[in-house]
Amino acid sequence: MPDLLATALALADPLPLGERRGLLLRWADHLERQREALAQRITVATGKPIRLSRSEVDRGLVTIRGTVDASERLAPRMVSLDASGTAEVHHVPLGPVLAVTPFNFPFNLALHKLAPAIAAGCPVIWKPSPQAPAVAEMAMELLASAGAPAGLVQLAHLGNDQVAAMVQDERLAVLSFTGSQTVGHHLQKLATRAKVLLELGGNAAVILHQLNDPLAVARQIALGACAHAGQVCISVQRIFVPVDQPEWIVALVEAFRSLPSGDPSDDTTLNGPVISDAAKERINVLLARYAAQGGRTLCGGTWNGRVLAPTLIGNLPAIAPGVYDTEAFAPLATIHEYGDVDGAIHLAELTPFGLQCGLFTTDESVIRKAFAAINVGTLVINDVPTRRDDRLPYGGMKNSGIGREGTLDTVLEYTQPKVLWRAG
Repeated sequence: MPDLLATALALADPLPLGERRGLLLRWADHLERQREALAQRITVATGKPIRLSRSEVDRGLVTIRGTVDASERLAPRMVSLDASGTAEVHHVPLGPVLAVTPFNFPFNLALHKLAPAIAAGCPVIWKPSPQAPAVAEMAMELLASAGAPAGLVQLAHLGNDQVAAMVQDERLAVLSFTGSQTVGHHLQKLATRAKVLLELGGNAAVILHQLNDPLAVARQIALGACAHAGQVCISVQRIFVPVDQPEWIVALVEAFRSLPSGDPSDDTTLNGPVISDAAKERINVLLARYAAQGGRTLCGGTWNGRVLAPTLIGNLPAIAPGVYDTEAFAPLATIHEYGDVDGAIHLAELTPFGLQCGLFTTDESVIRKAFAAINVGTLVINDVPTRRDDRLPYGGMKNSGIGREGTLDTVLEYTQPKVLWRAG
């Protein structure tokens, strides 16, 4: 196997910032012209419904162009020090980045790592998901056609042992990993010199406190729980409903039942197949665990091939094993009734994960209380936790990871300040 880090380090002098930004814009233009072909590759590789694959490509283009806008912050900043002189504060690249990306967003989550690295001047070794190599290969072909220097991004279909060895190599500057908690923490322990950025999944809760339109909110939650078969790190997994609002549960059941499921090539489908037979077996084990603890299936729970009907489970304690401490990665959620909102906030926080949480309310005191008490990277008010805006820092607390992504935040994660001080 070639020495990928040696190739990366051979690009010791990054392109000027203006050229890096121009390369990213050309890449986005080339990708946009292949929008439909990219979306089709995503659907074929992962089973993601085609309408969601098209949305992923569109988001990826926003990620690249947003990174270009954010990279303006990399320009040297002049600082007057009065009698002490003047200084220039530069952001310099940390060095080679190993980007390990997952199957569920094989295009956009990769661009969250690749585009900021290019903007920062860091060469990248990209290990894509083995389930979606064709998506990565097409993205790389289009990067080359946009004029990227050879070796700036190296596509490497590495095995686990090869990733582990590279993480231990002192020449690696950054490990940016999105994937399972077990693998991420293992790589974190192996890292020697490399800065480690981890996005490790979640168990997102949504608290329903005050609703103007329960039917519309129920549809939002069903989509947030079941889109792409729930294979989203911030998909809705736990729903907290006031005990005196049983009609809200009725609305949720109807919304889950109505969510279009089935063939991912159908333009109407939102919930398609899970990624593999192994994933189906894992989910069946989880469903059996819920049933053994007294869980009651309110809707769903049945399979058509690898498509699980959108599933709601009731009658389980919010702290039941498998409920609060497990990432389901499936089109299912559990419902939990609460008496007062303080109790719901407490239960929403009782999880080892901490990516995002949703809260529907108009009460500012409840918002502030929840924001202080729930340890997540983002608390979303009056929408589901599945919502994400790439201009904002994105990442988790607790076992959900370390570091932040987002167009500006990732660029800054890949650089460090260096000062030129002209003393007076």
